[in-house]
Amino acid sequence: MPRSRRVGVVKFLILLAWLAPSSLWAASGDPTCAKDYATLRKGPGSSYSVSWRVARFMPFLRFEAKSSWVKVQDLDGEMHWARSKDLTSSLSCVVVRAQVANLRKEPSAAAALAELRSVDRFTPFKRIESEGDWVKVEDETGRQAWIHHTNIWRPVKVLGLTF
Repeated sequence: MPRSRRVGVVKFLILLAWLAPSSLWAASGDPTCAKDYATLRKGPGSSYSVSWRVARFMPFLRFEAKSSWVKVQDLDGEMHWARSKDLTSSLSCVVVRAQVANLRKEPSAAAALAELRSVDRFTPFKRIESEGDWVKVEDETGRQAWIHHTNIWRPVKVLGLTF
């Protein structure tokens, strides 16, 4: 594709992003469990069997919506269906992917262990901030700590754009 056409395509995409209503972008964001617990199912409806019950702050990749249900993918690549009212796209959350991860008071491996010393795989957190390779997280009770980024998973879609 000629360079002038590529520039035109990029300008069009930027204009489209600028003109799109913010609610459109929010609806396409990756969801997190917004309630104390949410029941995930194998299909888009209450008649389908339960596949997993997750706690607040559990993050997912969003794939599609059907009526009041959203198809999501977890950190292991498993697909589930959740009621859209149980999810939110307004939080940035992570989940522990290591079997066990230590939590620190400061963003350093040499720092003292936090009040909640260690956590197991599938423990979800709200993401507060990042500093280098460390992420400050908060649990459902409001306790905050630092965790190394290699111990967590957060939903990230890598989109390829070729010209």
